[in-house]
Amino acid sequence: MRAQKQRAIGPWTGVGVLAALCTGTPAWAGDLDFQLNASKNGQGILFDSCGAGCYQANEAAFRDFTTQLGFVLAPRMASPAETLGHAGFSVGAMWSGSFVSSDQNYWNVTNRGQSPAGAKAMLQTLQLDVRKGLPFSFEVGANFMWLADSELFAPGLEVRWALQEGHPYIPDLAVRGAVNHMVGNRDLLLTTVAVDGVLSKGFGLGGTVNLAPYVGWSLVMIAATSRVIDPTPLDEEDLAGNLVFQERKATAKVGHKLTAGLRLLYSVLNVSVQGEFQMLPDYETGGSGVTTITTKLGLDF
Repeated sequence: MRAQKQRAIGPWTGVGVLAALCTGTPAWAGDLDFQLNASKNGQGILFDSCGAGCYQANEAAFRDFTTQLGFVLAPRMASPAETLGHAGFSVGAMWSGSFVSSDQNYWNVTNRGQSPAGAKAMLQTLQLDVRKGLPFSFEVGANFMWLADSELFAPGLEVRWALQEGHPYIPDLAVRGAVNHMVGNRDLLLTTVAVDGVLSKGFGLGGTVNLAPYVGWSLVMIAATSRVIDPTPLDEEDLAGNLVFQERKATAKVGHKLTAGLRLLYSVLNVSVQGEFQMLPDYETGGSGVTTITTKLGLDF
């Protein structure tokens, strides 16, 4: 964990920070990096002791932790239903702040949770987003997301299809499939899949600005697989207590997310603001739904 205090990350620094990350910097452990074998006050966070040299995985806490982390790293909608057109191209930078249940014990697996300061309530992500329009109202995109104060990244891909767009009186309607895969942690493999439906309607202002409010509903599926976890890392010879968490399949438990936002388009400049709300949260050990606020600055050609 770094000793110096972290500076706040503003919503419009995404491109610069992501470019710096890609130039190659020494590895470091951030506040939000985590270990599934972490303990606090002599007690395992995601595992329990069942006797001398015996440890048992707390599967419910593992599922709740991966649910919240999955929603933090889930694909962002960040655009209305209308597509770019077959020759269109878009590039944008996004800042997001996600509010998680930091009062729940499972967030103490992070480096910050291990410190006297306790787990962070808001997790920030920066994302570089690129999309390309295709014929027949299709669109493909790729993104590169970074969880600030960590070594965790979540690159992703998406495909969008507008079933209806451009009608003067009927709202635009589109569906999207997207996937993000987390990398950068030695203990956990995490993949988040989203299937979305979005409605929007654009309005012209003064002949120069287009406003498009949009609302969407997402089905969120999270797959999580742990590697072998050593509850006693200080004792290299004690291997009997090693454990693996039960694999979480993407379709085992489907989450829901409501997104509402507004896009402002001035010439090629795209400015968007949206909120994401985890709906119908169902946590086994405790926790409330993840809420995320996102701002986007981009160029649409």
